[in-house]
Amino acid sequence: MSSSRPPKLEAWQTIVAEPKNIFGWPAWSDGAMYRESRKQATDAGRLPLISDMASRSEMIITVSDSNDIALEDIRIRIGVWRNRPMEDVTATFEINDAVRWVCVSRIDFAPTAPHTNRHWRRFHLSPEINGSHIHTCEDNARIGADAFLPASNLPNARALDKEPQSFREIWAVIGAHFNISGLDDLPAPEWNGSLRYDR
Repeated sequence: MSSSRPPKLEAWQTIVAEPKNIFGWPAWSDGAMYRESRKQATDAGRLPLISDMASRSEMIITVSDSNDIALEDIRIRIGVWRNRPMEDVTATFEINDAVRWVCVSRIDFAPTAPHTNRHWRRFHLSPEINGSHIHTCEDNARIGADAFLPASNLPNARALDKEPQSFREIWAVIGAHFNISGLDDLPAPEWNGSLRYDR
């Protein structure tokens, strides 16, 4: 690793790489139904839109170190669409950096659009990735601290070796890349009851 990187970025990379376990038993929680305000609807010239098509479920996972001591400043957030099984699933590795939670690595499974690497020439990455990909802490630390600001949103990404075919495989990918044991024991999301999914 380059010594020119801020020490904070070096520390974040170390945290992602260290072995971790899940702490406690996390559960899925459902987001609120989307309700457009009357003003928004009036401004757009329509009746207010109320839909559960944009509803998401998420799981916040607390992790522990190899001694089973909870790491309170680290969490994993998994987000899924309630009515779209196995589409546009996101897993983020977040570290509390005193004033805010910082996403230091992210995995996007079956995203709805390709990812474009703006710095692909500079860092020898693919210019565009169609399919599941990971934004590693290491790849983005090469840019510097600005890559971890919300506006930058971890711009560097690499394609996953293969597309997960079940949520069990998604858990395995998250566990491997974020170095966390025990994820395969967690439940898959409770998708809309009229839809089927493969665990």
